[in-house]
Amino acid sequence: EYTAPLGQQPFAMLKAVSRDGDGGTCTVISVTALLLALAGFSSFLLRQVAIEPGQCFADVIAAPPKDAREYRTLELDGGLRAVVISDPTADSATAVITVSVGSLSDPPSAPGLAHFLEHMLFTGNAKYPDDHAYFDYINAHGGSANAATSLETTHYYFTIPAAHLLPALERLLQFFVSPTLLSSMSDREKHAVSAEHAKNVADDDWRFQRIRFMTSGNPACPLGKFMTGNMKTLANASTVELRAFYDAHYTPDRMSLAVVGRQSADELEAAVRSLAAAIPRRPPAPQERLDELREMP
Repeated sequence: EYTAPLGQQPFAMLKAVSRDGDGGTCTVISVTALLLALAGFSSFLLRQVAIEPGQCFADVIAAPPKDAREYRTLELDGGLRAVVISDPTADSATAVITVSVGSLSDPPSAPGLAHFLEHMLFTGNAKYPDDHAYFDYINAHGGSANAATSLETTHYYFTIPAAHLLPALERLLQFFVSPTLLSSMSDREKHAVSAEHAKNVADDDWRFQRIRFMTSGNPACPLGKFMTGNMKTLANASTVELRAFYDAHYTPDRMSLAVVGRQSADELEAAVRSLAAAIPRRPPAPQERLDELREMP
C-alpha cells in the first residue's frame, strides 16, 4: 500500500452518470474514492464508472471554487470510460484502471481464479516480456504500484513522480493488450496468492467477513464460496483456463481508467486514447453482480 499526496486543495466531487438506452432515470455512481486516495489515503478501490456495458456515459463535476484542476471524462470507441485530471502543480501522478469483474465470477472449479489472474498480469506481456519490467520501471523512478481483487471489480494502480506518468501508464495498459500468462510463472504466483490467504486468516476482520458470507442462509449464494484462492483451490487451474477467463471478462467496455498528471487535459486525453486503443475488443461474458444476489431468497 502507499500514500499519494497530491496538491493542497480538496478534489472536486466527481460523479459518473449512467443512463438506460431510452434516456430514463439516471444512476449516479460516485468515483470520489480515487480523489480521496490522491489526497493521502493509504489505499483505495475505484468503482467502475458505469454499471453495465452499453450504457451511455456523462459526467457531473462540482469543483470547489478555488480548485484550478481541469477534469474531463471520455469514452473510447471500444467502450473504455476514462477520467483525466490535469494538475500542473502536482509533484506526483497516478493512474488506476478498474475491470468490472471480480471473485464472484470465479468458476466453481477454481475458486480464486480472478485473484490469480490479477497476479499473473504482472508477469509480462508481448511488449515487456520480462516479469520484473513493470515494477523495475516504477521502483526505479521512486513510485509504487499494487492491485486488488474485490467481489465485482479488480483494480490496478500506481503512483509515480509526475515526469514519469506516461511511460508508466503505457506499461500498465500493456497488461490489457497482450499478456503472456506463461505457465512458467504460474506456480510462483499460485504460491503468492496462497501466501496472501495465509496472511488473511490471522486477520479478525477478514475472518468475520468470511463467517458472515458463509452464513448468508442460502448455500447457493456465491458469497459463500472461497474467493482468495490457495494452492489447493488453484492446483488444477491451468493457463488455458486463465486465458479463457481473461478473454471472457477483460474487455474494454468493462474497464474504467482514471489518470491524474501535470499534463494538460488535452495531452492526457490524447495519451489515453492512443495507449488504450490497442486493447482488443471482445464480447463480454455474463458475470455475477451483487445487486442480483440481493434478490436471491
